[in-house]
Amino acid sequence: MNRTMSKQAAGLCVACLFALGALACESDEGGTALVTLHNDFDNPALDFQPRWTICESSYLGVEFGHVDIGETSAEQEVTPGLDNVLMVAAWDDPTCAPKNCLPIASRNEEEVVDGQTRTISINLPNHQGPCPPEGVQPIPQRLYDRILELWPEYGFKTYDQKTENTQCLD
Repeated sequence: MNRTMSKQAAGLCVACLFALGALACESDEGGTALVTLHNDFDNPALDFQPRWTICESSYLGVEFGHVDIGETSAEQEVTPGLDNVLMVAAWDDPTCAPKNCLPIASRNEEEVVDGQTRTISINLPNHQGPCPPEGVQPIPQRLYDRILELWPEYGFKTYDQKTENTQCLD
């Protein structure tokens, strides 16, 4: 009788753990987080402050739009997850003329969780691009191609020609 009760108890424990696991998985799929993007390219704590205006920006499939140097975007509601911030940025041009723009992305995959309010800062160490200067990581093709899909109107070159973009040649 003890052996039968032990098996039933073990079975009940397994069933409870399975149910709790299913509930935990369901809560990971939903929810919301509040995010802002900060154009931190003017960060005085860094040795160099590149003059990048963020012309277009997207995180976790949500558009954040234009963010001037030193400014922060409007707060947007996103579904929690992990992704890079995708951007089009203009060098020394707050008007964002396409000839001054390049596709860039955050160097880090940024994560937000359900209920979180977060500001993601984009600055010199946390970005990558198609023709990076020394010390800046080159952008991976998967991110570059996503930017081209989001903003085709900029007419950026294909990945294998990324260093031929007008801004890379200046």
